[in-house]
Amino acid sequence: MSMLNHLSALADRAIRATTPFSPRYSVALIDRRTGRPHTISGIPLVVMTAEPVTASHELMRNRDPGVWDIFIERMDRNGAIQ
Repeated sequence: MSMLNHLSALADRAIRATTPFSPRYSVALIDRRTGRPHTISGIPLVVMTAEPVTASHELMRNRDPGVWDIFIERMDRNGAIQ
């Protein structure tokens, strides 16, 4: 293979290396009655975002705070939860 086959991957790595990393967060909606995450078709509702406060306000919109809670976790550069 020639170098042209990998040009887009090299460009992507170069851009990631030169741009500063903004922290990412995992924001989950938790049912206070069960202590478990809210699920849709068996899949937990989790939002990945750089703005956890905004995401938590959106998730809690039109929901009873006595029933629902928000759980926020910081993620590392690779997307793993810290």
